[in-house]
Amino acid sequence: MKKDGGGYLFSATDLMRFIGCAHATTLDLAHLRGVGPTPRPDSEDAVLLQKQGDAHERRHLESLMAEGRKVVEITRTNDLAADAAATRSALRAGPDVVYQGALRSDNWGGWSDFLERVDRSSDLGAFSYEVTDTKLKRRPSPKHVLQLVVYSDLLAKVQGIEPQFAHVQLGNGNRETLRLSDFSAYARADRKSTRLNSSH
Repeated sequence: MKKDGGGYLFSATDLMRFIGCAHATTLDLAHLRGVGPTPRPDSEDAVLLQKQGDAHERRHLESLMAEGRKVVEITRTNDLAADAAATRSALRAGPDVVYQGALRSDNWGGWSDFLERVDRSSDLGAFSYEVTDTKLKRRPSPKHVLQLVVYSDLLAKVQGIEPQFAHVQLGNGNRETLRLSDFSAYARADRKSTRLNSSH
């Protein structure tokens, strides 16, 4: 999370953190207000896990390119508004895959791993997109589902229709496809039950 004008900008990671430990979110908000403790840096184990996750993501990207899929990569600037504008332009052009696409609506946003084109009409044209995330685990977890629903809801704002499915590319090479209608109500209720929808 970060300050955004007079409020706060939240990500899917912030929601997962809140669901796991509401007190951690309280401390994060206090730190942003200048009255809370400074978060500890990531442990060596966490840094190593992140590197392994990045390598897994890169391998999936390389496999898509090897299949001949047209991939547009959004150069991440850490300016979410600018990156989201670049992502919208890329999606309108209709490539097979948008890598590192940025999505934002209201006080929620973040960078997705992959947005993959499907043959389903939307405001973009005779096609639309679905979210794919790469995870090292062997099966999707509830946290992964929350993240996919958040990104899919943000994507729906761009393309004018809600994606039907979202996908997890797992560390063992398997791909899990989730029907979003089976999970979206639960995930949205979690968002509404938190204080993260508040801008203060």
